[in-house]
Amino acid sequence: MKFYYQLFFFLVSFVSVAQTNQLWKGYYSYQETTAVEKDNQNIYIATDNAVFAYNESTKETDIYNTINGLKIDGINTLGYAKDYKKLIVGSKNGKVAIIDLAADKIYQLNDIFSKTNIPDNQKIINKIIFHGGFAYLATGYGITAVRLNDNHFGDTYYVAVGGEMANVKGIAIFNNQMYATVENEGLKKASMNTNLIDYNNWQVIDFDNWVELTTYTNQLIGVKEDLSLNTISAANVITSVDEVWGGFKKFSVSGDVLIEVTHEAARLRTTNLAVYNEFTYSLSEKGGVADATFSNGDYFVATNQNGCLKVAADTKESENISPSGPLSNNVSSAVVNNKDLWITFGGYGVDMDPYRPNGLTKYGISTFKNMQTWQHITNEQLNGLRATINISFNPQKPNLAYISTFHDGLGVWDINQEQLTVYNNQNTDALQSLIENDVRVFGVAFDRNGTGWMTNTIPDFATLVTIDKNNQLDVYASNVLRGSPIGSSFLMPVIDNNNTKWFGSRLGGLYAFNETRNNKAMQITTTHNLPDINVQAVALDYKNELWIGTLRGLRVIKNVDQFLTSPQLSPTNIVIEQEGQAEELFYEQNILHITVDGSNNKWVSIAESGVFLISDTYETIYNFTPENSPLPSNDITSISIDGATGEVFFVSRKGIVSLKNFATTPADDLDAIKVYPNPVKPGFTGDVKISGLVSDANVKITDVAGNLVYETKSLGGTVTWNTLSFSGAKVPSGVYMIFISSQDGSLDAVKKVMIIR
Repeated sequence: MKFYYQLFFFLVSFVSVAQTNQLWKGYYSYQETTAVEKDNQNIYIATDNAVFAYNESTKETDIYNTINGLKIDGINTLGYAKDYKKLIVGSKNGKVAIIDLAADKIYQLNDIFSKTNIPDNQKIINKIIFHGGFAYLATGYGITAVRLNDNHFGDTYYVAVGGEMANVKGIAIFNNQMYATVENEGLKKASMNTNLIDYNNWQVIDFDNWVELTTYTNQLIGVKEDLSLNTISAANVITSVDEVWGGFKKFSVSGDVLIEVTHEAARLRTTNLAVYNEFTYSLSEKGGVADATFSNGDYFVATNQNGCLKVAADTKESENISPSGPLSNNVSSAVVNNKDLWITFGGYGVDMDPYRPNGLTKYGISTFKNMQTWQHITNEQLNGLRATINISFNPQKPNLAYISTFHDGLGVWDINQEQLTVYNNQNTDALQSLIENDVRVFGVAFDRNGTGWMTNTIPDFATLVTIDKNNQLDVYASNVLRGSPIGSSFLMPVIDNNNTKWFGSRLGGLYAFNETRNNKAMQITTTHNLPDINVQAVALDYKNELWIGTLRGLRVIKNVDQFLTSPQLSPTNIVIEQEGQAEELFYEQNILHITVDGSNNKWVSIAESGVFLISDTYETIYNFTPENSPLPSNDITSISIDGATGEVFFVSRKGIVSLKNFATTPADDLDAIKVYPNPVKPGFTGDVKISGLVSDANVKITDVAGNLVYETKSLGGTVTWNTLSFSGAKVPSGVYMIFISSQDGSLDAVKKVMIIR
């Protein structure tokens, strides 16, 4: 497929200027922090895929993330080169980024990440130190140098016996000697004046396992695996002087202060290495500590779950200095309701299993009120709901939020009263458990009568459960649904204009059910031309076409009305022409999600390949990936659209970003029509968008003399014009009239657009 890109979209290169992209927004969380560093003015705090700088004087925060060019994930360590004013960012997967704070540029160094001869589990950057114009990276395979003058990799030192790869956890330079802790080989050193590449120049000075090294007030100190704290002299004399606490992670040095970081505490040690102050943060109760530093009488503690805390050493009073945002980047769904963005977290993991890979997740819910202020519903307020997947809203009961979980049933949150009611197998016969006390509901879809429909995954089959406007539940079942394969899981229904419920399943294909047609049900599997029995995405467009995304390709039911009369449906594939050859659209591709926008275009998420925008005529308009856009991941698990503005939200397990797209859902009248851009300035290569339309609106564009230059009909709430006339030529500069009318002629409107060539 050919990919088309507008010039104004964000493109990635090796170096990027750290400026905000106007069409993209980030909705990242800064609560799960991983590392912290400081200079003489700022505290730098990392999350998994972002860094923010907190200015101690002004209290202001600068953020570096995918929106302004920081393309790295799995961040676990930071280092600041004060002579170069550069922040080095290291990750668990070998990616390295250099934030040039003086030049306001970001350099991406992906050489380690891309090396095929290094096992993935050995690409981790354990520690970063600086010396003589180089940043030295202690890694899972050895030591690699980075030249700070030109931001390129230098030499790599394989310091294990025979020059093999080995995990180097700690590294330090002392008295012109480089020291390294080499896993299973002990503490080694080599003179900076020798060839460090030659492993024979690395001398073992202790055969015990060491976990940390650092220089502090003209001392070289280190921690052994037995948690003993030791000094190491230039003559290789090792002296045990104290012990560190259990859960020890690392040392951090800030001026004349040594900070000992453990899983639950940050402690200060004097120049004689004695502890004189500590701040504790429980791992079991509060999530524990990831990293810490100390500045001007305050701890700055990167916590695993609750952001970066600024803690006064004397009083232990604390404040959270992380930027506002969602509770987590582990997002399961995002939906816009009444100008508010609602976000759920956790959900399920591998093979729709809520227990894997990290066990049942427990989060609250985040709300971006009026797209301006973050508010949160805590997990305690939600009675400890686990594995939350989706959140839905009944247009006829706007004060209720329906929270589906893949373990704890259905929660109904009263927005006004801030109260939760939970429905599960303990209090209603309509919901059943898969195993004991495990009630799986994927999501609630509401029909035109205000009745909510949800799937309930139970042993060997599924039921359809309804919840009415009074929150009374009922259940529907059929022999078709009972024929599901063992181990099937069932997704949220999509409801068409005939009130037919369509829903996909893991292992069972696609299902359809209509209670108004004598409970007619249908199962569509590989026998009926599905490419795979794992149906992961179902979307209904404005042409009544049902798009079906599976583990191995795409199928379409051309008209869902056929369900009413046909005993069995067989979806078809979409064939496109690629360089003169017929080709199936998304052949054999793992389709994660499909969403239809207001122009009837399809946003299609493909595993490991990002997101495609497919036009109504099956052309590829965009293909966004982390390499050419601010997407945080190639695996976008959900895509939501704000029907009023057209903003597209891309959901991943690494956070949310959005794109200003302007394709809106159909309006009820023609009172809020917008034409964008207006005027169209020289050099603009995109389309003019006309939004705020009713469904099936007729749109005619003429010049001021009344000559028709373009005509179309809206499918959703937006149409586009490429500023070409019927002849295919660009229209000249001038004012153009836009005449809009509803299909029945009862509504009409007139707009103008100016084009400047």
